[in-house]
Formats: sequence, structure tokens, C-alpha cells
Amino acid sequence: MVRPIDLTDNLSKTQAAERMNQIQKAHGEMGQRQVAEALKEKASAELEKAKANEKADMVIIRKEQEKDDSGQKGKKREEKHREPTDDDSQERLDIKG
Repeated sequence: MVRPIDLTDNLSKTQAAERMNQIQKAHGEMGQRQVAEALKEKASAELEKAKANEKADMVIIRKEQEKDDSGQKGKKREEKHREPTDDDSQERLDIKG
């Protein structure tokens, strides 16, 4: 049989125990939220970094293409303005004789 003093003592402790359980549960959930938020921020920062690197790569590629294009244009100009050499005369056909 339960004594009345034990019963009242247990009832008063029940509310405190319930509060403790709620606090512990809330604390665990808050920790999970904080970790999830930190991971989300880290992922977005890494995504921005990747996009910035991609843009930098595109700039480098564009500069290399411009160099190649300007180099090819320069070669074409050189070929147009080049004077004929002995090698050129051998490549031509003599249709007169």
C-alpha cells in the first residue's frame, strides 16, 4: 500500500519530470535543427563557390579561344601577303610547254 506522503511527493515530482522530458526533447530537436541549418548553409556556400569557379573557367576558356582566333587570323593575313618563293613555283603547273 502507498503512503499518502509518498503519493503527494510522487505527484509533485511528476510535473517536474514531464518538464524535464520536454526540455530534453526540445534540446535534441534544436540540436538537429542547428546541424541541418549549418549543413544547408555550407552546401549553399559550396554551390556559390562552384558557380564562381565555373565563371572563372569560362573566362579563361574565352581568352584562350580569342588568342587562337587572333592567331589564326594573323596566319591567314600572313599567307595573303606572303611573296612567292621557289617552292611555290614548283607547285604550279606549266601549261604552255
